[in-house]
Amino acid sequence: MATQPTTPIIIQLPDPPTPETTVADVLLQAIGLTGAFILAALLAGIVIGGLLFRLRRGRRGDADDGMQRLGL
Repeated sequence: MATQPTTPIIIQLPDPPTPETTVADVLLQAIGLTGAFILAALLAGIVIGGLLFRLRRGRRGDADDGMQRLGL
């Protein structure tokens, strides 16, 4: 009697389920990204404002151009 060829039994396990993305998750990520943009804009504004302030202060100097200054 002839023996039948044996084939291996392959079992594929399904991938674990991924967590669902809800509307709340999307909103929280959008708010976080918006907050990062706002923070970056505030920092850039403070830095640029400080640079302009220093430039105007330094440009004034001791030169008397005939204008009266309040010295505020």
